[in-house]
Amino acid sequence: MNRTSRAFTLIELLVVMAIIALLLGILLPALAKARATARQVKDSTQIQQVHKGWSIAAVDNSQGRFPTPGEINRLAFGGAQLPGRGVEDEGRNSHASLYSACIARQMFSPQILLSPSETSSKMAICANYNYNAYRPASDVYWDDTNFKIAGTNGVISASATSYATMPLSNTVRRAREWRNSINSKMVVVGNRGVKDGSMAPSDYATSKTLEIHGAKDEWDGNLCFNDNHVTFGRAFVPEGCDLVTVGTSNIVDNVFKRDDSTRDGDMLIQLITAASGALPANHTAGWD
Repeated sequence: MNRTSRAFTLIELLVVMAIIALLLGILLPALAKARATARQVKDSTQIQQVHKGWSIAAVDNSQGRFPTPGEINRLAFGGAQLPGRGVEDEGRNSHASLYSACIARQMFSPQILLSPSETSSKMAICANYNYNAYRPASDVYWDDTNFKIAGTNGVISASATSYATMPLSNTVRRAREWRNSINSKMVVVGNRGVKDGSMAPSDYATSKTLEIHGAKDEWDGNLCFNDNHVTFGRAFVPEGCDLVTVGTSNIVDNVFKRDDSTRDGDMLIQLITAASGALPANHTAGWD
């Protein structure tokens, strides 16, 4: 008995292809959303790890302070460089020195400092960090050759970290919060944001930080408070935080802007590329 083989018709093939295309159209956005959520959660975990590293180190500090480069690498004492003695060197208190000192003491790895959602080509892991550079007897406490946060005119040109951090330039903010204060209303580290927390189109719409999380035309980010909890949102002024006084008015506290100009007790996180002078020190901030 003869058997006749039957192949798919053109119409059947087109129907199958249309179904596959429809399924892909439904699934791909969901997969992209799932990947973005996974990156945001990983980013949140990395920021928490940085803060936990500081908190653990603060236990061994007599004042409960987080690691401070100028305290680690101090000015000369009695005409000689002596580990642990001498006046704090405020010129060391840039964020490049801060993070490099933490890596040298193995509080966390260089990989932790780059966000998994990073979009800027100016941000890269310091893959060649020199751990052998740590030589206290020679007054060298970290690798400041390979680990960089460099910028010109407020624009970052190269950075080994994605994250903005509390500046160490002011006595009030630093004395209160650069320590294990467990303050649930004070942001100390998080995704970097728009220059000075500005909503002006020339600053906001052109900022690369809008591409880190969420929609490309709106900032979303993780912010870690001093009790180690992290919030994710789109506001430069996190909910539940204290107001700050400017003149005779109370205003919401913009985490990327120096709001309290009289006492500097407000929240502020930046990328500090350079530090100089004595307290209150002159710190240069970089953006994007």
